[in-house]
Amino acid sequence: MSAAVHNTTDSDKPAQANEPGKWRSFSTQDENAVAAVFPDRVTGPSVWDGKYLENHPEEWIYYLTEDDIKDIDSGLKHFNSLNLPLIEIKETNFPLGNFTKIIKKHQEDFFKGTGFGLLRGFPITKYDRKDQAAIFMGIGSYIGTLKPQNAKGHVLGHIKDLTTGSTTKSVYNVDDPTTRIYATRKAQPFHADGTDIVALLCLSEGESGGLSSVISSHTLYNRLSDLRPDIVELLKQAWLWDKKGEHGPNEAPYLAAPPIVFHKDHLFTFWGPHFYETVTRFPGVTVEAEKFEAMEYVQKLCEREALNMRLEVGDIQLVQNYQLLHARTAYTDSPEKTRHLLRLWLMVNDRDVRWSMPYAKDDVNYDYAYLGKQTVPLEAE
Repeated sequence: MSAAVHNTTDSDKPAQANEPGKWRSFSTQDENAVAAVFPDRVTGPSVWDGKYLENHPEEWIYYLTEDDIKDIDSGLKHFNSLNLPLIEIKETNFPLGNFTKIIKKHQEDFFKGTGFGLLRGFPITKYDRKDQAAIFMGIGSYIGTLKPQNAKGHVLGHIKDLTTGSTTKSVYNVDDPTTRIYATRKAQPFHADGTDIVALLCLSEGESGGLSSVISSHTLYNRLSDLRPDIVELLKQAWLWDKKGEHGPNEAPYLAAPPIVFHKDHLFTFWGPHFYETVTRFPGVTVEAEKFEAMEYVQKLCEREALNMRLEVGDIQLVQNYQLLHARTAYTDSPEKTRHLLRLWLMVNDRDVRWSMPYAKDDVNYDYAYLGKQTVPLEAE
């Protein structure tokens, strides 16, 4: 496998505004709120026991067959024969044969089942970096539309340490409040990403740590209703979230949105402690001590009850962000073992979800559209 590949900056394309299914299109000027009567409890397949599933991996891990791997490899060869830039990958130019049924079944489970899954057994190290990216993006195209993940317009993200002491290169200061945690070795607290589906592809494991965790926010809602109903009420209020410097020139550097919203029979979660705990850096912004206490309580409850997993090389983890939270423990790297994952943020089409999305407005876009382009970097930057 080729270890060093230059970025595909020649495959930039204009950012697309108003993509389908953008429920996180928060207003950057007004407080985001949806009037609703919340249920006493949430029921159904979206409510699950993390420790039970941790002990029954057969219920959420799909092991790729030889035929699946052949289908994926065939799709890659077809795409490469077209000489298209990676940014142009889509279902129609990355045919997956019978494996399409497997991906579509997972997509259905995201919204009618547990909300997550893991594909295991793909020999990813047989391919160079560009083909690794193509395979990952090709599979992702069957789930949703690629969305930029940061202010650089990256639609292919890299989960890799780029801070002081990194085994590769130092780009960010770990103590800078605008540094995104995915570019550090720090523990990532339980949170939801700013997209519909987040996908991770494990290219290499680190020396130690880096355990991945998921929990149903619907299960969490029920547990909090039993243990701390006062926190449930706090979560219905608008909280302030730091944008980490990733906002348009005429936008506020933070937004106001409640961590939970009940809309058209669905409980949605928006949660990111790293974006809340730094918001006080702005002049005149204060936050209530009770919200910090609630944040700590939620984290500890999640740590006790979540499903924990170790991602192996070649694993593809898929997590829905409406009703799940996910986390990562701190990790260490060595020159011989440096943790590196690829990430996709995927926005599904409304017709595939059939849910009415809160905040989905045609004139509001919180998808980094102000950048004017999308890029596919083949290495972390």
